[in-house]
Amino acid sequence: MVKTIVILFIFALGACSNDMYLMLHRSTSDPITVNPKVESFLEPNTIFISWDYDEGADEYILQRAKDGPVLHFETMYRGIGLSFTDRYFEIDRDDIYTMYIYRLLKRRGSMIFGPSTGALGVSSIITSDIYGNSSRDRALRIESIDYIANMFYFRSHCGIELFEDDWFYIDVPPLRQAAIVVFDYEVPPGGGQSHFMYLVYTRESNPVVHNHHFWIINTELETRRFYFKLFPNRTRFLDGSGAGGKIVQYRISLHSITPIRIGG
Repeated sequence: MVKTIVILFIFALGACSNDMYLMLHRSTSDPITVNPKVESFLEPNTIFISWDYDEGADEYILQRAKDGPVLHFETMYRGIGLSFTDRYFEIDRDDIYTMYIYRLLKRRGSMIFGPSTGALGVSSIITSDIYGNSSRDRALRIESIDYIANMFYFRSHCGIELFEDDWFYIDVPPLRQAAIVVFDYEVPPGGGQSHFMYLVYTRESNPVVHNHHFWIINTELETRRFYFKLFPNRTRFLDGSGAGGKIVQYRISLHSITPIRIGG
C-alpha cells in the first residue's frame, strides 16, 4: 500500500513538474494578430484556411462573413488546430461565385487578441487550372502546343483583392521575334481588349488584345530566354463595379517566330 502511494506521488510530481516546466518556459509575448492563409478554387465549393502556430496563444478563433457593404461575422472554428476546411455555404444557383471574409482571433487566458484585418476567399463550382504557374520559378514553356488555362480576380466591398498571375517563358533565337496570341473566351464576337495584361520580365506592362499577337523580340546574336506573365486587367474583371470578380478562361499559343527587320 505504501509502495503504491509513493509511486502515485512520484507520478503526480513528475506530471506537475512537466506542466511547471512548460509554464515557466512559455513565451511571455502576446499573440500576434495576423490574417489566416485562405486558398480558393482548389476544389469545388471549398475554401481552405490555415494559420501558423503562435506560442502565445491558448486558442484560435476563426470567423467568417459573407462579403457585402456590411459584414456580419460568425465563428466557424474555435480550438487549438491550425487549419479549417470550409464547405458550409448557402449555394445560390444564380451565383457562380460567393465571396467571404475570414478573420482570425487568438485567446490567451481570459484575453482575446485581434481580430485580424481579414482575408478574402471565394466559393465556386469552378476550380483553377492544373498548371500552377503563378510564380516565375514555375513558368510554363511556350512552344508548339497551346495551353488552355484560366485566371481569376476578385475584389471585396472593403477592397481586399484575390488574384493570380500566370507565368510563361520562351526561348527566342538570335535576331528573331516571337508572336504570342491570347484567345479570351469571354470576349464577344468582333474582338477587342481582353481581360488580361502582359509583362515581359523587367519591362513595362501592356494590355492584351483578344486573338491578336504581341511580340517578344530578341535583338541579340544569341538565343535568349524571355520570361513573361499574364495578369488580370482589374477594370475588365470588375465590369465597372467596385466589388466582384470572376474566373476567365483563355488559350495562349505561339503564333510564329520570324526574323526581325534591321535597318530600313
